[in-house]
Amino acid sequence: MNGKRVAVGLLSVTAAMGLWCASPARAHFVWVEAEATAASETGQPIKVYFGEYSEFLREERGGRLDSIDGVTLRIQDPKRGKTEVALTKQVNHFSGSLSSCMPGRNAVVAEQAKAPVQDLRKHDLGIVKPMFYARTYFVCMEDGRVSEHERDQSTPLDLDMIPLTKGLNLATGRVSHVPGGEIVVKAVFKGQPLPGTQVLVHAPIGWDKELKTDAEGIVAFTPLWPGRYVLEIIHAEKTAGEYEGKSYEALRHRSTLALQVKPERSAEK
Repeated sequence: MNGKRVAVGLLSVTAAMGLWCASPARAHFVWVEAEATAASETGQPIKVYFGEYSEFLREERGGRLDSIDGVTLRIQDPKRGKTEVALTKQVNHFSGSLSSCMPGRNAVVAEQAKAPVQDLRKHDLGIVKPMFYARTYFVCMEDGRVSEHERDQSTPLDLDMIPLTKGLNLATGRVSHVPGGEIVVKAVFKGQPLPGTQVLVHAPIGWDKELKTDAEGIVAFTPLWPGRYVLEIIHAEKTAGEYEGKSYEALRHRSTLALQVKPERSAEK
């Protein structure tokens, strides 16, 4: 009997993991990391990385991290206020810090529009100008509680993924998503939905899942493990131009959304 139960459990786990696959080598992208919560009087440290999340690769200073010099970071608070955050290059990331925060749901967004033109013809992508965007969130706590002002008031980036599920549970004080709970996001380009577009979900254990947005640009997945998930999307804009004296055939936009998944905390009795 015990053997049968173990076998069924293994089959269930195997079936669930069958939807995920080990990550192949992919192109680099920018992503932002911050803690899920911050106290309003103490603020929030923030890190900006460049590399391949599911390959556990963070590029370093003196190497390819230098290629995103000029990356910018700002906080968009619940009252639509925007705060620019100065960044300092560290060994394998750029770091910034917010000294205090507005109670409620705060968006953290990074942009890098100064990456050099790249010749990607060997990959059948032509000569392109890369554009990088990244987004994450944290909830600023006031007096140790979750503020009711958690609504997302942030302005979308040119290429963006906006969470439609927030992971908030006031009964337990939860402010992040949980394993087994569905996460729904909407992909947009310049404010318009992106239908039929591939979204890569990079799990914290190094596995990937490929999804495709529906007719309204919406996609959903269920995280299996706790940790930080990074969603990635690419959109090619067939607009030719010139940057720093080099011509390009298209703008290649690449955007990420980082979301934390934590085990559910039991409500206090």
